[in-house]
Amino acid sequence: MERDDLERRYFELGNELPKIYPKLSFDNHCYWRISLDTIVGDKWNKKIKSPAYKNLSLTQLDGVVTRLTCYKSEKETLLQDNLKSLEYRKR
Repeated sequence: MERDDLERRYFELGNELPKIYPKLSFDNHCYWRISLDTIVGDKWNKKIKSPAYKNLSLTQLDGVVTRLTCYKSEKETLLQDNLKSLEYRKR
């Protein structure tokens, strides 16, 4: 997939996921945070300049989109990744 297509999917998925999991009360930026932190293995903005989607490598962006896609059907993965993300952020 080309970068433009990955960026488009990044935004689409981030906006779809709150509709899939309304009881989680996550906004779109929460899903992006979780997937970004998971892909970089740390608080994403320690490793990547903002805006993340513009500064990720193509491989990282593909990984984030893959992870966001996974979250659509794998709630447990989403919740596990969220816990890791919060640990990175020491919450």
